[in-house]
Amino acid sequence: MLTRRQFVLQLAAMALPLPTWAASRSMGDIERVLLSASWDADTRGEVQGVFRSLTSKGAPSMILPGRGHGIVPLSDGQAMIVSRRLGSWLAKVDWQQGKVLQLIDAEFDRQFFGHAILTPDGKTLITTENNGETGQGVLGLYSTDTLKRLGEIPSHGIGPHELIWLKQGNILAIANGGILTLPETGRRKLNVDAMHSTLSLLAWPSGALLNEYVLPDPALSIRHLALAADGSLGIALQAEYRDAAAHVNAPLLAVLRQGQLQVAAQPDGLQGYGASIAAVGDTFLISALKGNALARWRSDGTPLAPIAMSRPAGIASDGAQAWISSESGFLAHFEPNTATLTKLQQAAGPRWDNHLVIGYVGRNTDTKS
Repeated sequence: MLTRRQFVLQLAAMALPLPTWAASRSMGDIERVLLSASWDADTRGEVQGVFRSLTSKGAPSMILPGRGHGIVPLSDGQAMIVSRRLGSWLAKVDWQQGKVLQLIDAEFDRQFFGHAILTPDGKTLITTENNGETGQGVLGLYSTDTLKRLGEIPSHGIGPHELIWLKQGNILAIANGGILTLPETGRRKLNVDAMHSTLSLLAWPSGALLNEYVLPDPALSIRHLALAADGSLGIALQAEYRDAAAHVNAPLLAVLRQGQLQVAAQPDGLQGYGASIAAVGDTFLISALKGNALARWRSDGTPLAPIAMSRPAGIASDGAQAWISSESGFLAHFEPNTATLTKLQQAAGPRWDNHLVIGYVGRNTDTKS
């Protein structure tokens, strides 16, 4: 059943002319596309749940129970969709045919918190979740084939969000945002004055806590993660100050490098909300959605000049170049050699949500997400 606050969602497989993409890497018989969720209000001003595959030949749609967030691409035109915090569902879809292949509800007293990742063998999906009774974070374990829940382990923090492999199959990094939310109060933030955001490094598959990092400013929420070519971990931040004016120059990036976590310097006016992060080589890109800019840093935390862009949202990178979606409905290509953005559409499309990923059609054995 759709909730009172429903959302229009679109899972977009965009058949875009990307000649630089094709030139960057030979994919054999694998076709790559960009996948994202989007949202819009209907004619009555309400929001309903729909996923749609946008191609040059049509747009088959998929009805889902609410707003999606993180997307995990699978092979042969399939993907996992994780519902937005505090989420109640997890879906496997075929975005080429516009079909919902499987849809499951969250376990009792558990809520999905927006992101997931595959184990290196592709057999298990790891989701960030919330324990609705204690408010503590957990990682749910699911069979990729059946979506059967296999168990859970602690995330070692509150409000786990994105997760990433630091060493494939050995070390998993968890962005524990530190924001307490509970089912009975919805998305209301219950502990803004007592946040405790952490970056947890877990041994896999034991789940043992190897290390925990905390920023000096407790009002900065650790939210999204990206790994640079040199092994530096970029962390996109979202400020949670009570004073709105404090957000104007709030930090957007922290970097874990050689075992040290440091907040990076940056230009003024980026507004303290990093919607997404990706790495192109040894450069971190963050979509400063509220600052209307694509912010950039070297992997050592040295700031680079931001590039103006209206309401940037998701960022997808293949390591050599990137694509950026906009909440204003546009898509752009980022060329690192010239540090330029090229708009790929002449007219505005859907209001793209915070994340953009690369999906696959055809034979694919890459299980990274």
